[in-house]
Amino acid sequence: MQRIWNLLRDRNFVFMAALVCGLAAGQGAAYTQPLVIPSLAMVMTLATLSISGSLFRQPRRLMRPAVTGMLLSYLVQGGVILLLAWWLVPEPAYWQGLVVLAAVPPAVVVMPLAVCLDGDPDYSLVAMSGAYVGGLLLIPLIFLAFFGGEHLFRPELFFIILTLIVAPMAISRLILWRGWEGPILRWRGGITNWGFFLVLYTIVGLNRQVFLHEPWQLLHLIFLALASTLLVGEIVLWAARRRGLDPQRAKAMMLIASMKNYGLASGLCLALFGPTAAVPTTVATIAFVPYLLWLSWRLRPARA
Repeated sequence: MQRIWNLLRDRNFVFMAALVCGLAAGQGAAYTQPLVIPSLAMVMTLATLSISGSLFRQPRRLMRPAVTGMLLSYLVQGGVILLLAWWLVPEPAYWQGLVVLAAVPPAVVVMPLAVCLDGDPDYSLVAMSGAYVGGLLLIPLIFLAFFGGEHLFRPELFFIILTLIVAPMAISRLILWRGWEGPILRWRGGITNWGFFLVLYTIVGLNRQVFLHEPWQLLHLIFLALASTLLVGEIVLWAARRRGLDPQRAKAMMLIASMKNYGLASGLCLALFGPTAAVPTTVATIAFVPYLLWLSWRLRPARA
């Protein structure tokens, strides 16, 4: 029984189960679609419990890593995504999805990975927080640059930014202030994984025809996903080490520069552009699973 329980809490198993269920029984995705945004809001709230308010009492000392986090996520990884999308992706809906992916901040999994892989958790936290705060301004600006005012002033965009970034930060501050985080943190991993299960299942189910009958049309998206994660991460790690940065900080920078918030991107795509635009974010999420396995080997802590 304990082995089954551990399996149900394993992120890789849950992600693959969502893919299989979406392909085999995707008809239910029409019913789960309205639950995607609430599920992501819950996941984001749980993730931002890691951000302590005391961390920001010395803003001058935090400015450099916060700006670095924004640059790594938006200029480096976002720039690579947009460049490869311009080069490889002719489909308008896929292009829209990739612009959204470039516009979102880093994945919330950066923090726990920094701890597990012997990175610098404090630097990761500040850099990630800087990218999220910057995202409040950068997401609308990127939408304005690529989509014009048509999508910038749609109420859905502001609703999602409010629901998936502002509200989770505010609610998590309330939970920490009231001291309610103890029992919540005990279940956070499982709730987060199954929240992502619902999101992945819905997107795969809504696009199962493409995944089942036209998989060759996804090859360029698979290449783009791997290049913007694995290749970008390796280059940033190499550059940080070459500059003589602390190994733990170099790992943290690699994580920030190679992981986007695929859940947030999927929610924006579904709400603003429809299921087809969410295909690139789904492909990127699926490619993210082997990338996590690669990181577990590549950045494994040295044995004493």
